[in-house]
Amino acid sequence: MSKKVIAGLDLGSTKITAVIATVDDAKAPQVIGVATQPSQGMKKGVIVNIDSAINCIATTLEAAERMAGVTVSSVYVTINGKHITSTNNKGVVAVSQDEIVREDVFRAIESARTVSIPPSREILHVIPREFIVDAQGGIKDPIGMSGTRLEVDAHIVSATSTSVQNLLKCIQNLGLRVDDVIFGGWASSTAVLTDTEKELGVLMLDIGGGTTDLALVENGGVIGTKMFAVGGRVFTKRIEQTLGVGYEIAENKKIEYSLDTLDKLEKIKIAKVMTKDARTLVRGIALSLEDFEEIENFPSSILMCGGGSLLPEIKAEVLNYPWLQELPFEKFPKFEFIHPEMIADVIDDTKKIKDVTDVAVICLARMALEKK
Repeated sequence: MSKKVIAGLDLGSTKITAVIATVDDAKAPQVIGVATQPSQGMKKGVIVNIDSAINCIATTLEAAERMAGVTVSSVYVTINGKHITSTNNKGVVAVSQDEIVREDVFRAIESARTVSIPPSREILHVIPREFIVDAQGGIKDPIGMSGTRLEVDAHIVSATSTSVQNLLKCIQNLGLRVDDVIFGGWASSTAVLTDTEKELGVLMLDIGGGTTDLALVENGGVIGTKMFAVGGRVFTKRIEQTLGVGYEIAENKKIEYSLDTLDKLEKIKIAKVMTKDARTLVRGIALSLEDFEEIENFPSSILMCGGGSLLPEIKAEVLNYPWLQELPFEKFPKFEFIHPEMIADVIDDTKKIKDVTDVAVICLARMALEKK
């Protein structure tokens, strides 16, 4: 049987990354092409200039195609930005036969989709948190079970229609089909965790260039997602002001600072101005988590990825006990960075996907496999 080709585009505020992988039955997807370009036409996760974004996407995808030696006709693409919101809703249906079949599950999920949202928004994902069969809850897969009433408790992620349509326009203007539009925070939380981690619970933090994504995962599924428009760019601009250099130089200085390769004088100057912005970002995380009022206890594990997570001040503030004490964590959480090699069932033949800034795009490849 011939291999299928899947392609993913991670559209970030600071960089656009394309990944191409081949999929064979019963085998892990193999990444055969990857390329990254500095973002153009993007700001805080949304498209602000159609022509610039199209050119940047085209350049990135063509480079990935050259490396892979294939041409793609469709892509999975991430969407981010502060316009992403989420809520929870339930759907209920009567079981059509003696036992629950796939059609019953589909109808229950569609029933949950009927949540009231403004006409300017559209639903991206309806993510089942649990199924309830005749008042018995905690069920992950009800197919084959006996019952007369099927209920689903679902987490619903939505986006502004204009943001989605602008993204689709950019891709379609290149003659490509869009296989799916996927919220980046959900892609990362779904693909990177083991079944055990999903059951025990994890708080995922993806600190990108213009936005920070949060996802709470527990009992095998996503129970909450949030996003706010603060990311690593804030620190780049602070370095730009502090050192009196251009933005690109400041971005390189930030990377060198994160890797502890700056000279001592510049390191001291930058260190003096990082803490305040790090505290603001972490406070944004805390305020976002406060919105999850229905969650009694937060998971005791925090996983971080994204370029912004590399800054030592971010890690120091995340582990700062006072803000953790304000929220209902079960116990003082364990902290860990996510690296691409932690993502199960993906083989990187290119050896180009190396650090925490590349997690989102390889998660997209993993999620595309599940959808295929």
